[in-house]
Amino acid sequence: MFVMTRTLSPGFKSETGPYMEEREFDKLLVREVRSLVRSYGISYDPDEVVPSDNTLARDLWRAAYELVLRVGGYNMSTKRRLVFEEWEVKAALKNIPERIVIGCGEHARVMAHRGVEDPTEPLFETGPTGTVVSEDIYLETMISFAQEDFIDAVGSGSLATINGLEIKTGSPLEVMAATHIAAMNREALRKVGREGMHINDVAITTPWAKMAAVNEGWGIRRCDSMLVAQMIELKTSNEHLALAEFMLRHGIVVSNLMTPIWGGYGGDSPGTAVISLAEHIFGALVYGALKHFLSLTHYLTLNNTSRETLWVISTVGQAIAMNSKLISLHDCYSTFGPGTKEILYESAAGAVTSSVSGLHGTGIGSAGGKYPDHETGIEGRLYGEVAKHSVRFSRRDANDIVKEILKRYEGRLRKLRGAVPGKSIRELYDLRSVRPSREWLSMYSNVRKELIDLGIPLD
Repeated sequence: MFVMTRTLSPGFKSETGPYMEEREFDKLLVREVRSLVRSYGISYDPDEVVPSDNTLARDLWRAAYELVLRVGGYNMSTKRRLVFEEWEVKAALKNIPERIVIGCGEHARVMAHRGVEDPTEPLFETGPTGTVVSEDIYLETMISFAQEDFIDAVGSGSLATINGLEIKTGSPLEVMAATHIAAMNREALRKVGREGMHINDVAITTPWAKMAAVNEGWGIRRCDSMLVAQMIELKTSNEHLALAEFMLRHGIVVSNLMTPIWGGYGGDSPGTAVISLAEHIFGALVYGALKHFLSLTHYLTLNNTSRETLWVISTVGQAIAMNSKLISLHDCYSTFGPGTKEILYESAAGAVTSSVSGLHGTGIGSAGGKYPDHETGIEGRLYGEVAKHSVRFSRRDANDIVKEILKRYEGRLRKLRGAVPGKSIRELYDLRSVRPSREWLSMYSNVRKELIDLGIPLD
């Protein structure tokens, strides 16, 4: 197992860096992002959802790299900036491995840095991403994902209750929930005969509660990973730094979760792309992360499958692919929920975009992760299948296909202010057999045929 090393301790920097109020850091960030977007002439072309301009990817990387040097990051616990010298950034990027092994035994997979238009298939990790799952159907929900052939790893959902009691952030119940989630994930994998499959997180808010879920026998193993989040934007805390340190000491893969807001501090697509890319570099510096989850969110529709956010996904992926060894995954969030054609179109658009842009995949955050139990394995199946078959495309081909897919849901998307729930897994699956309903399977099959007609070689 490769363990990422870091140059200087971020804990040390968190105590010695320049003191700054959070609002002042935010102002500095906004000012520098705007300046860099202007300096490098980074612009968004709505007709180029998947751009083919290598110069754009190069300039975006340079802008993000410079942003890290100009701004650094912020520790919310100590109210100090984390400032980095260029030699530290270069050293951190140099020390990154180009490939890691996720999972155990016969179910292990090699996750490698991917290039633009890379012919090697991306890996896909999925589960009830960012979504609350009822405890009485948690196991069945995880099985709905783990049983799918196009899925290489599972990611857990969160729990609202444990033994019927509400789980409050920071309470001891979070520890109970973390251990229960880990054990249920392992049980789901056992039931489908994929015991060694990689688990990519324990979906609990408080970092120290995640530590309780580490156990080779029943919980998170060294062949698994957990997410360490960044707060919006380029921010961390002592708790998150401690979790990363714990994982590094135990040889567990650190996954860097970033959730930039489209329409937030970065403004529209160019600024959001610069911040998203800078947060990859920041995650390598402060967390020693080996995987990065590119998970931006549109401030109105809670997704990253709109035209303007897919552009961010593609340009950030290409900049990473061309200028670093970083391993990044598109963390797909949709506006529409299960049981709708639109979520399948959103999944397909995200899969094509990420695949040709040098990314792996994870998700699906159905309906923005807003509605409990609104996650199923079917939308994950579609994303994984489309992503793996899209390696045959050039960026230009992918751009044409994605624009055609967008026509099938973009009109509704523009009229929305929020997510559309669709139907819950209780309505779409027979939970005794954990098999999708005829209605849901028929909708999936029909959309799949449409995608084949558009030129995606799924047969």
